[in-house]
Amino acid sequence: MTRDASASLTPSSPDGAVAGAPADAGKSYARWLIAILAALTVVRLAGLRLSVVDLVYDESQYWFWSQDLALGYFSKPPLLAWLLAGWSHVCGNEEWCVRSPAPIIYAATSYLTCLIGRKLYDEQTGFWAGLLMAFAPGIVFSARILSTDVPLLLFWSLALYAFLVFCETHQKRWAAAMGVAIGLGLLSKYAMIYFLPGIVLTSLASPRVRAAISTRAAWLALALALAVVSPNLVWNLANSFATFRHTGGLVLDEPFHPSLQRAAEFLLSQLAVMGPILFPVTAWAAIRFRSPALKEPDRLMIAFFVTPIVVVTLFAIYSRAYANWAAPSIIAAVVAGTALLLRRGWVVSLRASLAIGLAIQAVLLVGDTIATRLPSRIAGFPNPYRASLGWHDFASSVGSTASEAGAQTIATDERRAFATLRYYLRDAPQAIVSWTKSGDLPFDFGHELKAGAGEPVLFMSFCPDADRLRKLYAQVESLGIRPAAGDGSTFQLLAFRLSGAISADRTLPVCGKN
Repeated sequence: MTRDASASLTPSSPDGAVAGAPADAGKSYARWLIAILAALTVVRLAGLRLSVVDLVYDESQYWFWSQDLALGYFSKPPLLAWLLAGWSHVCGNEEWCVRSPAPIIYAATSYLTCLIGRKLYDEQTGFWAGLLMAFAPGIVFSARILSTDVPLLLFWSLALYAFLVFCETHQKRWAAAMGVAIGLGLLSKYAMIYFLPGIVLTSLASPRVRAAISTRAAWLALALALAVVSPNLVWNLANSFATFRHTGGLVLDEPFHPSLQRAAEFLLSQLAVMGPILFPVTAWAAIRFRSPALKEPDRLMIAFFVTPIVVVTLFAIYSRAYANWAAPSIIAAVVAGTALLLRRGWVVSLRASLAIGLAIQAVLLVGDTIATRLPSRIAGFPNPYRASLGWHDFASSVGSTASEAGAQTIATDERRAFATLRYYLRDAPQAIVSWTKSGDLPFDFGHELKAGAGEPVLFMSFCPDADRLRKLYAQVESLGIRPAAGDGSTFQLLAFRLSGAISADRTLPVCGKN
């Protein structure tokens, strides 16, 4: 099918330049954005190198997964672990190296956001969208940690760009690119599934989209997405759908207490993720979706913006919802919000958004280097670093206790402790294993406590019930409490020295049930 200029979704000329603008305007915008993103990435990497903040258990978990590659894991799909496995051969295993993929990947995501803005609107919109994506409050915060949102947003932006080009050209290569990106996004985080209803919503707003998704190439995209994610589906099938059950349990296992307040709190949290200017502007446009003041590109972006927001808001009414659960909405919000503000000539608002992001970036760069010297309360509020400090000290304490007890094995039934010990005691002589309680899903596959494990065993648990352990070991000695975070007031585990295995059964009884 040949491209028809009348079917274009964008106001740009074929070479990508804005109609009526100088021929080199687009190159100038691109050069400036690339230079800014490159400089920002270097600064962020330097900040990680100087940071004193410990890896939190999620980050430690991704690291130890990367040491044992699989097609799936307990709480997340596998792509981040695969990425980290390759990266560790380049950078190493220090905290800053584990986190360093984040700022690099976000630079690519920001540039893809620029391409989306340029494709739908013009060069100026693309430039500002890419810049504001890099400095969105949620991105500034996320660029200093390792999370599944990092690759998710990369593949979401890639899929969105490929989708827009495919809707113009109907070319199979762009359909294929979109399908592969969707599949890789699903291997990063299951929130990528929001992309599919986003496509459906865009078809309601655009006859051109309806024409594109009715072609055979659209089915090719869907088939490729399914093919890319299928290894993880097979893994889940072979492991009692562990990841799906864990993910669903975050919502379905919560007590049902409907609350509009939780929904309101989630929506307010998006101000901190997308920014106090871009989020309200895009949300207001979504409310006025049928307004003649909105253009077709606006509606396309709004369709991808509202899907995660609406779904997670409904979840929030049912149970708790975290601010990053709707993370993919940020890309459409940045593009649409930027375009709407530029159209009204509100460049001051764009500059204000940029200034907010720069200020947050500066505060975090400094804060990360002095986090251990900050007081427990700042201006009457708890130290915001409290949850991400003390993990290294906890692991060191456990390692010392294991050495003093002569332990050959360190076991725990606590997922956060297991992840932390696997990372910070990676060079310790003891084997570090998980011990899943009876009736629970195993949170680790491949490192469980088994018959014949080296003794004595140092066992770490929240449960003070020593009687359940005496069913399995002849000698059970309590070694006291080991704090694991901050001042230890919110996360403490008890240590037990176990020896003299009674039987080959290694099923850990439920705490308090004898």
